[in-house]
Amino acid sequence: MVRVAVVGCAHGLLDDIYATINFVNEMDPAHPVELLLCCGDFECMRNMRDLETLACPPKYRALHAFHRYYKQEKIAPVLTIFVGGNHEASGYLQELLYGGWVAPNIFYLGASGVINVAGLRIAGLSGIYKQQHYTAGRFEAPPYDNTTMRSVYHVRELEVFQLSHLQQVDKTPLNVFLSHDWPRGIEQHGNLSQLLRRKPFFKQEIMTNTLGSPAGEYLMYQLRPQHWFAAHLHVKFAAVVVHPHQSRGENKPNNAEASETHKTEQDAAPVLPPCEPVTTKFLALDKCLPRREFMQILDLAPSAGRPARPQQTTKDIETVDMKQDATVADEGTGTSHRTVARSSRPRIMFDLEWLAVLRATHHLASVSKFAPRVPQEEMKIEDKDLAWVKQRLEEFVAEKKLDKAPGEWITDFVKTAPGHGEEQDGSVVVTGNPQTDLLLELLQLPHVITSPFSGDGAASRAVEDPNEIDLDDDEDASDLDSKPVDVEDRTSRHGLALANETVVTNIEIAAPADLCEIDLDGE
Repeated sequence: MVRVAVVGCAHGLLDDIYATINFVNEMDPAHPVELLLCCGDFECMRNMRDLETLACPPKYRALHAFHRYYKQEKIAPVLTIFVGGNHEASGYLQELLYGGWVAPNIFYLGASGVINVAGLRIAGLSGIYKQQHYTAGRFEAPPYDNTTMRSVYHVRELEVFQLSHLQQVDKTPLNVFLSHDWPRGIEQHGNLSQLLRRKPFFKQEIMTNTLGSPAGEYLMYQLRPQHWFAAHLHVKFAAVVVHPHQSRGENKPNNAEASETHKTEQDAAPVLPPCEPVTTKFLALDKCLPRREFMQILDLAPSAGRPARPQQTTKDIETVDMKQDATVADEGTGTSHRTVARSSRPRIMFDLEWLAVLRATHHLASVSKFAPRVPQEEMKIEDKDLAWVKQRLEEFVAEKKLDKAPGEWITDFVKTAPGHGEEQDGSVVVTGNPQTDLLLELLQLPHVITSPFSGDGAASRAVEDPNEIDLDDDEDASDLDSKPVDVEDRTSRHGLALANETVVTNIEIAAPADLCEIDLDGE
Protein backbone atom coordinates (compact mmCIF):
# COMPACT_ATOMS: atom_id res chain seq x y z
CA MET A 1 0.00 0.00 0.00
CA VAL A 2 1.11 3.55 -0.75
CA ARG A 3 0.16 6.24 1.75
CA VAL A 4 -1.06 9.24 -0.20
CA ALA A 5 -2.13 12.71 0.90
CA VAL A 6 -4.66 14.40 -1.39
CA VAL A 7 -5.17 18.16 -1.24
CA GLY A 8 -7.82 20.34 -2.88
CA CYS A 9 -6.86 23.88 -3.88
CA ALA A 10 -3.38 24.70 -2.56
CA HIS A 11 -3.40 28.43 -3.36
CA GLY A 12 0.34 28.61 -2.79
CA LEU A 13 0.24 27.61 0.89
CA LEU A 14 2.94 24.95 0.60
CA ASP A 15 4.42 25.57 4.02
CA ASP A 16 1.04 24.96 5.64
CA ILE A 17 0.40 21.83 3.59
CA TYR A 18 3.80 20.31 4.33
CA ALA A 19 3.45 21.21 8.02
CA THR A 20 0.13 19.35 8.06
CA ILE A 21 1.74 16.29 6.48
CA ASN A 22 4.53 16.47 9.03
CA PHE A 23 1.88 16.50 11.77
CA VAL A 24 0.21 13.42 10.26
CA ASN A 25 3.56 11.62 10.05
CA GLU A 26 4.29 12.38 13.70
CA MET A 27 1.01 10.68 14.64
CA ASP A 28 1.97 7.53 12.71
CA PRO A 29 5.75 7.54 12.11
CA ALA A 30 5.76 3.91 10.99
CA HIS A 31 3.62 4.78 7.95
CA PRO A 32 4.67 8.19 6.62
CA VAL A 33 2.99 9.88 3.68
CA GLU A 34 4.93 8.95 0.53
CA LEU A 35 3.10 11.01 -2.06
CA LEU A 36 1.20 14.32 -2.13
CA LEU A 37 -1.38 14.88 -4.86
CA CYS A 38 -2.74 18.39 -5.43
CA CYS A 39 -5.86 19.06 -7.50
CA GLY A 40 -4.97 22.48 -8.87
CA ASP A 41 -4.65 26.17 -8.01
CA PHE A 42 -1.10 25.32 -7.03
CA GLU A 43 0.20 28.84 -7.76
CA CYS A 44 3.87 28.12 -8.45
CA MET A 45 4.97 31.73 -8.83
CA ARG A 46 8.74 32.04 -9.10
CA ASN A 47 8.88 35.83 -9.01
CA MET A 48 6.80 38.99 -9.33
CA ARG A 49 6.61 38.59 -13.10
CA ASP A 50 4.89 35.23 -12.65
CA LEU A 51 2.56 36.82 -10.12
CA GLU A 52 1.34 39.21 -12.80
CA THR A 53 0.05 36.22 -14.80
CA LEU A 54 -2.16 35.00 -11.93
CA ALA A 55 -5.79 35.40 -12.98
CA CYS A 56 -7.30 37.32 -10.08
CA PRO A 57 -7.71 40.98 -9.10
CA PRO A 58 -4.25 42.49 -8.53
CA LYS A 59 -5.04 43.56 -4.96
CA TYR A 60 -5.60 39.91 -4.01
CA ARG A 61 -2.38 38.55 -5.51
CA ALA A 62 0.17 37.12 -3.10
CA LEU A 63 3.50 35.45 -3.86
CA HIS A 64 3.31 32.91 -1.01
CA ALA A 65 6.06 30.34 -0.44
CA PHE A 66 6.71 28.51 -3.72
CA HIS A 67 9.62 30.74 -4.77
CA ARG A 68 11.61 29.47 -1.78
CA TYR A 69 11.23 25.89 -3.05
CA TYR A 70 12.10 27.03 -6.57
CA LYS A 71 15.30 28.69 -5.32
CA GLN A 72 15.99 25.56 -3.22
CA GLU A 73 16.02 27.49 0.03
CA LYS A 74 13.55 24.78 1.03
CA ILE A 75 13.03 21.28 -0.33
CA ALA A 76 9.62 19.64 -0.50
CA PRO A 77 9.68 16.87 2.15
CA VAL A 78 7.41 14.58 0.11
CA LEU A 79 7.13 13.92 -3.61
CA THR A 80 4.44 16.35 -4.78
CA ILE A 81 2.42 15.92 -7.98
CA PHE A 82 -0.14 18.47 -9.17
CA VAL A 83 -2.41 19.49 -12.02
CA GLY A 84 -3.17 23.08 -12.92
CA GLY A 85 -6.35 24.93 -12.01
CA ASN A 86 -7.72 28.36 -12.85
CA HIS A 87 -5.36 30.30 -10.56
CA GLU A 88 -1.85 29.52 -11.75
CA ALA A 89 1.48 30.94 -12.87
CA SER A 90 0.45 30.16 -16.41
CA GLY A 91 3.65 31.34 -18.07
CA TYR A 92 5.72 28.86 -16.10
CA LEU A 93 3.31 25.98 -16.63
CA GLN A 94 3.20 26.66 -20.38
CA GLU A 95 6.94 25.96 -20.49
CA LEU A 96 6.17 22.46 -19.19
CA LEU A 97 3.19 21.61 -21.38
CA TYR A 98 4.02 17.89 -21.29
CA GLY A 99 4.92 17.86 -17.60
CA GLY A 100 8.10 18.28 -15.62
CA TRP A 101 9.71 19.50 -12.42
CA VAL A 102 8.74 22.99 -11.28
CA ALA A 103 11.06 22.64 -8.27
CA PRO A 104 13.01 19.77 -6.71
CA ASN A 105 10.56 17.05 -5.67
CA ILE A 106 7.55 18.99 -7.06
CA PHE A 107 6.19 17.65 -10.36
CA TYR A 108 3.61 19.13 -12.74
CA LEU A 109 1.59 16.60 -14.76
CA GLY A 110 1.26 18.95 -17.73
CA ALA A 111 -1.85 20.15 -19.54
CA SER A 112 -2.65 16.45 -19.53
CA GLY A 113 -0.42 13.58 -18.58
CA VAL A 114 0.04 10.04 -17.31
CA ILE A 115 2.85 8.76 -15.10
CA ASN A 116 3.60 5.81 -12.84
CA VAL A 117 4.66 6.36 -9.23
CA ALA A 118 5.24 3.64 -6.62
CA GLY A 119 3.17 1.21 -8.68
CA LEU A 120 0.28 3.68 -9.09
CA ARG A 121 -0.83 4.67 -12.58
CA ILE A 122 -1.78 8.35 -12.29
CA ALA A 123 -3.42 10.49 -14.98
CA GLY A 124 -4.38 14.14 -14.86
CA LEU A 125 -6.11 16.96 -16.73
CA SER A 126 -5.26 20.56 -15.90
CA GLY A 127 -7.51 23.60 -16.07
CA ILE A 128 -11.25 24.12 -16.22
CA TYR A 129 -13.82 23.62 -18.97
CA LYS A 130 -15.08 26.58 -21.00
CA GLN A 131 -17.02 25.79 -24.15
CA GLN A 132 -15.80 28.85 -26.09
CA HIS A 133 -12.18 27.66 -26.01
CA TYR A 134 -12.62 23.89 -25.92
CA THR A 135 -11.91 23.33 -29.63
CA ALA A 136 -9.29 26.09 -29.93
CA GLY A 137 -5.59 25.54 -30.30
CA ARG A 138 -3.06 26.69 -27.72
CA PHE A 139 -2.90 30.23 -29.08
CA GLU A 140 -1.90 31.97 -25.84
CA ALA A 141 1.62 33.20 -25.16
CA PRO A 142 3.14 35.77 -22.81
CA PRO A 143 2.60 38.63 -22.40
CA TYR A 144 -1.01 37.78 -21.61
CA ASP A 145 -3.92 40.18 -21.78
CA ASN A 146 -7.00 39.94 -19.58
CA THR A 147 -8.54 37.35 -21.92
CA THR A 148 -5.58 35.08 -22.63
CA MET A 149 -4.62 35.16 -18.95
CA ARG A 150 -7.79 33.11 -18.43
CA SER A 151 -8.18 31.18 -21.67
CA VAL A 152 -4.69 29.71 -21.21
CA TYR A 153 -5.97 27.44 -18.44
CA HIS A 154 -9.09 26.29 -20.28
CA VAL A 155 -9.23 22.59 -21.17
CA ARG A 156 -8.73 21.75 -24.84
CA GLU A 157 -10.36 19.03 -26.90
CA LEU A 158 -6.99 17.63 -27.99
CA GLU A 159 -5.95 16.88 -24.40
CA VAL A 160 -9.20 15.03 -23.76
CA PHE A 161 -8.81 13.17 -27.06
CA GLN A 162 -5.32 12.06 -26.04
CA LEU A 163 -6.39 10.81 -22.62
CA SER A 164 -9.34 8.95 -24.09
CA HIS A 165 -6.97 6.67 -26.02
CA LEU A 166 -5.38 5.09 -22.97
CA GLN A 167 -5.79 1.40 -22.11
CA GLN A 168 -5.78 0.13 -25.69
CA VAL A 169 -2.53 -1.80 -25.25
CA ASP A 170 -1.69 -1.32 -21.58
CA LYS A 171 -4.81 -2.65 -19.85
CA THR A 172 -3.60 -1.60 -16.42
CA PRO A 173 -6.40 0.44 -14.84
CA LEU A 174 -5.81 4.00 -13.78
CA ASN A 175 -5.43 4.05 -10.02
CA VAL A 176 -5.85 7.82 -9.81
CA PHE A 177 -7.20 10.59 -12.01
CA LEU A 178 -6.55 14.20 -10.97
CA SER A 179 -8.53 17.19 -12.21
CA HIS A 180 -9.44 20.66 -11.00
CA ASP A 181 -12.99 20.65 -12.35
CA TRP A 182 -15.57 18.15 -11.15
CA PRO A 183 -16.87 15.77 -13.82
CA ARG A 184 -20.34 16.89 -14.85
CA GLY A 185 -23.14 14.98 -13.13
CA ILE A 186 -20.99 13.57 -10.34
CA GLU A 187 -23.27 15.16 -7.73
CA GLN A 188 -25.93 12.58 -8.65
CA HIS A 189 -23.73 9.80 -7.25
CA GLY A 190 -23.23 11.24 -3.76
CA ASN A 191 -25.19 12.94 -1.00
CA LEU A 192 -26.87 15.62 -3.10
CA SER A 193 -29.06 17.00 -0.34
CA GLN A 194 -26.07 17.60 1.90
CA LEU A 195 -24.17 19.27 -0.96
CA LEU A 196 -27.07 21.66 -1.52
CA ARG A 197 -27.25 22.48 2.18
CA ARG A 198 -23.63 23.53 2.08
CA LYS A 199 -23.69 25.11 -1.37
CA PRO A 200 -27.32 26.12 -2.09
CA PHE A 201 -26.28 28.30 -5.03
CA PHE A 202 -25.32 25.12 -6.95
CA LYS A 203 -29.01 24.30 -7.38
CA GLN A 204 -29.56 26.03 -10.71
CA GLU A 205 -26.50 24.44 -12.32
CA ILE A 206 -27.50 21.02 -10.99
CA MET A 207 -31.01 21.41 -12.39
CA THR A 208 -29.62 22.33 -15.81
CA ASN A 209 -26.83 19.70 -15.67
CA THR A 210 -24.13 22.34 -16.06
CA LEU A 211 -22.29 21.81 -12.78
CA GLY A 212 -18.89 20.44 -13.68
CA SER A 213 -17.02 19.57 -16.85
CA PRO A 214 -18.55 17.60 -19.77
CA ALA A 215 -15.01 16.64 -20.76
CA GLY A 216 -14.40 15.23 -17.29
CA GLU A 217 -17.67 13.33 -17.42
CA TYR A 218 -16.67 11.75 -20.72
CA LEU A 219 -13.25 10.72 -19.42
CA MET A 220 -14.66 9.28 -16.21
CA TYR A 221 -16.87 6.85 -18.12
CA GLN A 222 -14.27 6.21 -20.81
CA LEU A 223 -11.32 5.50 -18.51
CA ARG A 224 -13.12 4.36 -15.33
CA PRO A 225 -10.30 5.18 -12.92
CA GLN A 226 -10.39 3.65 -9.47
CA HIS A 227 -10.14 7.06 -7.81
CA TRP A 228 -10.91 10.54 -9.10
CA PHE A 229 -9.77 13.54 -7.06
CA ALA A 230 -10.84 17.13 -7.76
CA ALA A 231 -11.17 20.57 -6.18
CA HIS A 232 -12.35 23.96 -7.56
CA LEU A 233 -15.78 24.22 -5.87
CA HIS A 234 -14.32 24.56 -2.36
CA VAL A 235 -16.37 21.90 -0.64
CA LYS A 236 -15.64 18.34 0.38
CA PHE A 237 -17.84 15.90 -1.50
CA ALA A 238 -17.60 12.14 -2.01
CA ALA A 239 -19.39 9.92 -4.50
CA VAL A 240 -19.19 6.42 -5.95
CA VAL A 241 -19.86 5.80 -9.65
CA VAL A 242 -20.78 2.23 -10.60
CA HIS A 243 -19.89 1.66 -14.23
CA PRO A 244 -21.83 -0.58 -16.63
CA HIS A 245 -20.34 -4.03 -17.07
CA GLN A 246 -17.47 -3.93 -19.53
CA SER A 247 -14.13 -5.69 -19.82
CA ARG A 248 -11.66 -3.58 -17.87
CA GLY A 249 -9.60 -1.42 -20.18
CA GLU A 250 -11.95 -1.94 -23.15
CA ASN A 251 -12.42 1.34 -24.96
CA LYS A 252 -15.92 2.64 -25.49
CA PRO A 253 -17.03 3.88 -28.90
CA ASN A 254 -17.06 7.64 -29.22
CA ASN A 255 -19.92 8.09 -31.67
CA ALA A 256 -23.38 6.66 -32.35
CA GLU A 257 -22.38 4.64 -35.43
CA ALA A 258 -19.51 2.98 -33.61
CA SER A 259 -21.82 2.33 -30.68
CA GLU A 260 -24.24 0.36 -32.87
CA THR A 261 -21.39 -1.72 -34.33
CA HIS A 262 -20.09 -2.32 -30.83
CA LYS A 263 -23.53 -3.59 -29.76
CA THR A 264 -23.67 -6.05 -32.67
CA GLU A 265 -20.24 -7.41 -31.77
CA GLN A 266 -21.33 -7.80 -28.16
CA ASP A 267 -24.43 -9.77 -29.21
CA ALA A 268 -22.24 -12.22 -31.14
CA ALA A 269 -19.65 -12.59 -28.38
CA PRO A 270 -19.75 -15.53 -25.95
CA VAL A 271 -21.43 -14.91 -22.61
CA LEU A 272 -18.86 -14.38 -19.86
CA PRO A 273 -19.42 -15.10 -16.18
CA PRO A 274 -20.43 -12.06 -14.10
CA CYS A 275 -17.68 -10.13 -12.40
CA GLU A 276 -17.41 -7.48 -9.75
CA PRO A 277 -18.74 -4.09 -10.88
CA VAL A 278 -16.14 -1.49 -11.73
CA THR A 279 -16.42 1.63 -9.61
CA THR A 280 -14.83 5.05 -9.46
CA LYS A 281 -14.53 6.61 -6.02
CA PHE A 282 -14.75 10.36 -6.39
CA LEU A 283 -13.52 12.82 -3.78
CA ALA A 284 -13.46 16.61 -4.00
CA LEU A 285 -11.70 18.63 -1.33
CA ASP A 286 -11.79 22.20 -0.07
CA LYS A 287 -9.11 24.89 -0.20
CA CYS A 288 -6.23 25.08 2.26
CA LEU A 289 -7.61 27.31 5.02
CA PRO A 290 -8.23 26.86 8.76
CA ARG A 291 -11.25 24.72 9.67
CA ARG A 292 -11.71 23.61 6.05
CA GLU A 293 -11.65 20.00 4.84
CA PHE A 294 -8.72 20.35 2.48
CA MET A 295 -6.71 17.14 2.98
CA GLN A 296 -7.43 13.41 2.94
CA ILE A 297 -4.98 10.62 3.78
CA LEU A 298 -5.48 7.33 1.91
CA ASP A 299 -3.66 4.03 1.53
CA LEU A 300 -3.85 3.03 -2.15
CA ALA A 301 -2.98 -0.40 -3.52
CA PRO A 302 -0.53 -0.41 -6.46
CA SER A 303 -1.59 -2.06 -9.69
CA ALA A 304 -0.61 -5.68 -10.16
CA GLY A 305 2.49 -6.00 -12.31
CA ARG A 306 3.67 -2.44 -11.66
CA PRO A 307 7.01 -2.30 -9.81
CA ALA A 308 6.59 -0.29 -6.62
CA ARG A 309 10.25 0.78 -6.70
CA PRO A 310 12.60 0.90 -9.71
CA GLN A 311 16.04 -0.64 -9.52
CA GLN A 312 18.89 1.41 -8.05
CA THR A 313 21.10 3.71 -10.07
CA THR A 314 24.64 4.86 -9.31
CA LYS A 315 23.23 7.96 -7.63
CA ASP A 316 21.00 5.79 -5.44
CA ILE A 317 23.91 3.70 -4.18
CA GLU A 318 25.90 6.83 -3.32
CA THR A 319 22.90 8.20 -1.44
CA VAL A 320 22.52 5.02 0.59
CA ASP A 321 26.22 5.00 1.50
CA MET A 322 26.54 8.68 2.39
CA LYS A 323 23.15 9.74 3.74
CA GLN A 324 21.61 6.71 5.36
CA ASP A 325 21.70 8.23 8.85
CA ALA A 326 21.70 11.95 8.08
CA THR A 327 19.13 14.30 9.58
CA VAL A 328 17.86 17.52 8.05
CA ALA A 329 16.33 20.50 9.81
CA ASP A 330 13.00 21.59 8.39
CA GLU A 331 12.93 25.39 8.31
CA GLY A 332 9.19 25.54 7.74
CA THR A 333 8.23 23.62 10.87
CA GLY A 334 11.33 23.86 13.04
CA THR A 335 11.56 20.08 13.30
CA SER A 336 14.07 17.50 12.12
CA HIS A 337 13.44 14.35 10.16
CA ARG A 338 15.46 11.45 8.82
CA THR A 339 16.70 11.76 5.28
CA VAL A 340 15.18 8.95 3.28
CA ALA A 341 17.56 7.26 0.87
CA ARG A 342 16.73 8.10 -2.74
CA SER A 343 16.35 4.43 -3.61
CA SER A 344 13.51 4.03 -1.09
CA ARG A 345 11.56 7.11 -2.19
CA PRO A 346 8.93 6.90 -4.93
CA ARG A 347 10.06 8.22 -8.30
CA ILE A 348 8.33 9.47 -11.43
CA MET A 349 8.24 6.76 -14.08
CA PHE A 350 7.15 7.15 -17.70
CA ASP A 351 3.92 5.62 -18.91
CA LEU A 352 4.94 4.10 -22.24
CA GLU A 353 1.42 4.04 -23.63
CA TRP A 354 1.02 7.74 -22.90
CA LEU A 355 4.26 8.51 -24.73
CA ALA A 356 2.95 6.53 -27.69
CA VAL A 357 -0.27 8.56 -27.62
CA LEU A 358 1.69 11.82 -27.56
CA ARG A 359 3.68 10.74 -30.62
CA ALA A 360 0.58 9.66 -32.51
CA THR A 361 -1.31 12.92 -31.85
CA HIS A 362 1.45 15.52 -32.05
CA HIS A 363 0.47 16.47 -35.59
CA LEU A 364 -2.90 17.67 -34.25
CA ALA A 365 -1.31 20.34 -32.03
CA SER A 366 -1.97 23.92 -33.11
CA VAL A 367 -1.34 27.49 -31.99
CA SER A 368 -4.32 28.77 -33.95
CA LYS A 369 -7.43 29.97 -32.17
CA PHE A 370 -9.41 28.17 -34.87
CA ALA A 371 -7.63 24.83 -34.82
CA PRO A 372 -8.86 21.81 -36.81
CA ARG A 373 -11.10 19.46 -34.84
CA VAL A 374 -9.72 16.15 -33.63
CA PRO A 375 -10.60 13.07 -35.71
CA GLN A 376 -13.97 11.48 -35.00
CA GLU A 377 -12.71 7.97 -35.65
CA GLU A 378 -10.77 6.11 -32.99
CA MET A 379 -7.00 6.27 -33.25
CA LYS A 380 -5.26 2.92 -32.81
CA ILE A 381 -2.32 2.51 -30.46
CA GLU A 382 -0.61 -0.83 -31.01
CA ASP A 383 2.07 -2.97 -29.41
CA LYS A 384 4.59 -1.81 -31.99
CA ASP A 385 4.08 1.80 -30.88
CA LEU A 386 4.95 0.93 -27.29
CA ALA A 387 7.89 -1.19 -28.46
CA TRP A 388 9.29 1.80 -30.39
CA VAL A 389 8.95 4.05 -27.34
CA LYS A 390 10.60 1.52 -25.05
CA GLN A 391 13.55 0.95 -27.38
CA ARG A 392 13.96 4.67 -28.05
CA LEU A 393 13.94 5.42 -24.31
CA GLU A 394 16.66 2.85 -23.62
CA GLU A 395 18.81 4.15 -26.47
CA PHE A 396 18.27 7.78 -25.50
CA VAL A 397 19.24 7.27 -21.86
CA ALA A 398 22.41 5.46 -22.96
CA GLU A 399 23.22 8.09 -25.59
CA LYS A 400 22.78 11.01 -23.18
CA LYS A 401 24.44 9.07 -20.33
CA LEU A 402 21.55 9.87 -18.02
CA ASP A 403 21.78 8.36 -14.54
CA LYS A 404 18.21 7.09 -14.55
CA ALA A 405 16.62 3.76 -13.75
CA PRO A 406 14.93 1.94 -16.67
CA GLY A 407 11.69 3.75 -17.46
CA GLU A 408 12.35 6.66 -15.09
CA TRP A 409 11.37 10.21 -16.10
CA ILE A 410 14.47 11.50 -17.86
CA THR A 411 14.50 15.17 -16.85
CA ASP A 412 15.60 16.90 -13.68
CA PHE A 413 14.59 20.29 -12.35
CA VAL A 414 16.18 23.19 -14.23
CA LYS A 415 15.96 26.78 -13.06
CA THR A 416 14.97 28.84 -16.10
CA ALA A 417 14.07 32.20 -14.56
CA PRO A 418 15.22 34.21 -11.55
CA GLY A 419 13.47 33.57 -8.27
CA HIS A 420 11.91 36.29 -6.17
CA GLY A 421 14.57 38.81 -5.19
CA GLU A 422 16.78 37.85 -8.15
CA GLU A 423 14.77 39.59 -10.88
CA GLN A 424 16.21 42.06 -13.35
CA ASP A 425 14.27 44.52 -15.49
CA GLY A 426 13.40 43.19 -18.91
CA SER A 427 10.58 42.42 -21.29
CA VAL A 428 8.37 39.37 -20.96
CA VAL A 429 9.51 36.66 -23.39
CA VAL A 430 8.83 32.99 -23.98
CA THR A 431 12.02 31.27 -22.89
CA GLY A 432 10.95 27.64 -23.16
CA ASN A 433 12.31 24.96 -20.87
CA PRO A 434 15.14 22.44 -21.41
CA GLN A 435 12.97 19.73 -19.83
CA THR A 436 10.46 20.11 -22.67
CA ASP A 437 13.28 20.18 -25.21
CA LEU A 438 14.61 16.87 -23.88
CA LEU A 439 11.19 15.19 -23.91
CA LEU A 440 10.51 16.22 -27.50
CA GLU A 441 14.00 15.09 -28.52
CA LEU A 442 13.29 11.73 -26.90
CA LEU A 443 10.10 11.32 -28.93
CA GLN A 444 11.69 12.85 -32.07
CA LEU A 445 9.01 15.53 -32.26
CA PRO A 446 9.27 19.22 -33.19
CA HIS A 447 8.17 22.17 -31.09
CA VAL A 448 4.68 23.31 -32.10
CA ILE A 449 3.00 24.86 -29.08
CA THR A 450 6.15 25.16 -26.99
CA SER A 451 9.40 26.99 -27.76
CA PRO A 452 13.01 25.80 -27.66
CA PHE A 453 14.80 26.99 -24.56
CA SER A 454 17.10 29.96 -24.92
CA GLY A 455 19.10 31.05 -21.89
CA ASP A 456 19.36 34.63 -23.17
CA GLY A 457 15.59 34.94 -23.57
CA ALA A 458 15.78 34.93 -27.37
CA ALA A 459 13.34 32.08 -27.88
CA SER A 460 10.11 32.81 -29.68
CA ARG A 461 6.97 31.13 -30.89
CA ALA A 462 3.91 32.02 -32.86
CA VAL A 463 1.65 34.36 -30.91
CA GLU A 464 -1.85 35.55 -31.60
CA ASP A 465 -2.40 38.56 -33.85
CA PRO A 466 -2.62 41.67 -31.64
CA ASN A 467 -5.12 43.15 -34.10
CA GLU A 468 -7.46 40.20 -33.77
CA ILE A 469 -10.76 41.02 -32.09
CA ASP A 470 -11.71 38.65 -29.26
CA LEU A 471 -15.45 38.38 -28.75
CA ASP A 472 -15.31 35.64 -26.10
CA ASP A 473 -17.54 36.14 -23.09
CA ASP A 474 -15.32 34.74 -20.36
CA GLU A 475 -17.08 34.03 -17.11
CA ASP A 476 -14.01 33.18 -15.06
CA ALA A 477 -14.08 36.53 -13.32
CA SER A 478 -16.89 35.34 -11.07
CA ASP A 479 -15.88 32.42 -8.85
CA LEU A 480 -18.30 29.99 -7.26
CA ASP A 481 -17.15 30.47 -3.70
CA SER A 482 -18.69 33.88 -3.07
CA LYS A 483 -21.06 32.76 -0.30
CA PRO A 484 -20.28 31.54 3.21
CA VAL A 485 -20.15 27.85 4.07
CA ASP A 486 -21.62 26.33 7.19
CA VAL A 487 -18.54 24.38 8.17
CA GLU A 488 -20.30 22.82 11.16
CA ASP A 489 -22.84 21.03 8.95
CA ARG A 490 -21.06 17.70 8.57
CA THR A 491 -22.16 14.11 8.59
CA SER A 492 -20.42 10.78 8.18
CA ARG A 493 -21.52 10.57 4.55
CA HIS A 494 -18.12 11.72 3.26
CA GLY A 495 -16.37 8.92 5.10
CA LEU A 496 -18.75 6.22 3.87
CA ALA A 497 -17.92 6.93 0.26
CA LEU A 498 -14.34 5.82 0.86
CA ALA A 499 -15.08 3.09 3.37
CA ASN A 500 -12.97 0.52 1.55
CA GLU A 501 -9.79 2.54 2.03
CA THR A 502 -7.60 2.80 5.10
CA VAL A 503 -8.17 6.38 6.16
CA VAL A 504 -5.97 8.01 8.77
CA THR A 505 -8.19 11.05 9.06
CA ASN A 506 -11.62 11.62 7.66
CA ILE A 507 -11.94 15.28 8.59
CA GLU A 508 -10.11 18.42 7.62
CA ILE A 509 -6.82 19.13 9.35
CA ALA A 510 -6.60 22.85 9.93
CA ALA A 511 -3.44 24.35 8.48
CA PRO A 512 -1.48 26.72 10.70
CA ALA A 513 -2.38 29.60 8.39
CA ASP A 514 -3.06 33.18 9.37
CA LEU A 515 -6.47 33.17 11.01
CA CYS A 516 -7.02 36.69 9.78
CA GLU A 517 -6.70 35.64 6.15
CA ILE A 518 -9.74 36.60 4.11
CA ASP A 519 -11.33 34.12 1.71
CA LEU A 520 -10.55 36.00 -1.48
CA ASP A 521 -11.04 33.28 -4.03
CA GLY A 522 -14.03 34.99 -5.58
CA GLU A 523 -12.06 36.81 -8.24
